[in-house]
Amino acid sequence: MSNINYQALRMAAENATPGEWCSDNYYGVIADAGLNANYYIASCSGPDNRANKRFIAAANPAAVLALLDELEYYKSREERVTKLVMDNSTSWDALYKKLEAAEKRIAELEARETKPAKGEVLVVVSGFTGCGKSAIAGEIEIAMKAIGVPVKWTNGDAEKRMTGADWLTAIEMYKPTVRIVEVNVPRVAGIRIKGGE
Repeated sequence: MSNINYQALRMAAENATPGEWCSDNYYGVIADAGLNANYYIASCSGPDNRANKRFIAAANPAAVLALLDELEYYKSREERVTKLVMDNSTSWDALYKKLEAAEKRIAELEARETKPAKGEVLVVVSGFTGCGKSAIAGEIEIAMKAIGVPVKWTNGDAEKRMTGADWLTAIEMYKPTVRIVEVNVPRVAGIRIKGGE
């Protein structure tokens, strides 16, 4: 940044003769308004006097104030944009962390050993004792067999196939928590899966 004192420059422009300034072909710069109207407010001599007169007339107080206003506007705009970028950078960081976590979870799910084969449904059952798992296993297995789909079960320790011989009595004793984790069932014409397209 330059060493220009913008506040001092603004005060000088506000206190100078207002209005249009123009240069003549003889002595210098004439003010068109204010107390100095029709008086020379700057005189120039030397080989560059015409160029200097034109510059002084163009750099009148109104022009300087307009430039200072524009500079102030763009400085405040730069501050707003910088703040916006800084605010969004934390949002982007949080989104990037979520993306990394999601990609890691996808990799874990894809790497697991228990994957349903084509035509099977992987179901996770929790909140049961062995007979409770058997009960819900039997209920779901019967429902899936009714539509011709085999079911693989996992209890968190090891994968196993369960039948539900005692499911009628056990189901009344336990509140099942069942979550279908993955479905790999090819669609047959006329059969729709609830929640599917």
